[in-house]
Amino acid sequence: MRPNQRASGFTLIEVIATLVIVSVLGTVAYVYFGKSFLESVTPVTRLKHTAALHRVMENITADYNVFPKWRSGQSYAAGASVIPSNPNRRYYTCTTAGTSGSSEPDWWNSKSPYTDGSVQWTESGSLKDRLPPPPTLQTLRTRIGAEGSSQPANDYGKNSDGTYTTYKVVVNRFVRFDTNDKEQDDPSGNILKVTLQNENGETLTSLFLSD
Repeated sequence: MRPNQRASGFTLIEVIATLVIVSVLGTVAYVYFGKSFLESVTPVTRLKHTAALHRVMENITADYNVFPKWRSGQSYAAGASVIPSNPNRRYYTCTTAGTSGSSEPDWWNSKSPYTDGSVQWTESGSLKDRLPPPPTLQTLRTRIGAEGSSQPANDYGKNSDGTYTTYKVVVNRFVRFDTNDKEQDDPSGNILKVTLQNENGETLTSLFLSD
């Protein structure tokens, strides 16, 4: 008697079953992982847009506040300048580099030079005597742009690589706060409220006060 023999290879049913299983697994993999793969760059893009919006606001702040306000525990290099956290229309230059202390120097009652942690400050004069003077709030408001406008290429949106950050001006108006801290429009006020929006729809708000 001849032994039973079986032809090598796969039957049609086995091939079809394999294709069906592969198709099902492929569909499941796409549903669960496909979106993640396709949108993997989204968080990075959103982060870049967020950082760009902060950079625009920092440029606006730097334009209005020629010198940053004093901060505790801050590292200052020789030649750096600050104004008091409670401005007195004077500015002070670091003559000895170091780290500021936990308490602000008594700019009002003490005399120059001022010892501040390991930093030493020297009074450098009046802010109004500096050239060029910082812009007024009204000038700053004009430079930022009208409410509802899109600013595609101005100095505030310029990046270090020469490109520009597009931002939308949502709020750019003078306001005041009543005794209940409720905000009200006040064209003659000394507080400028600025809200900017980036391409992600994220917003950033800052208040600029006149001395």
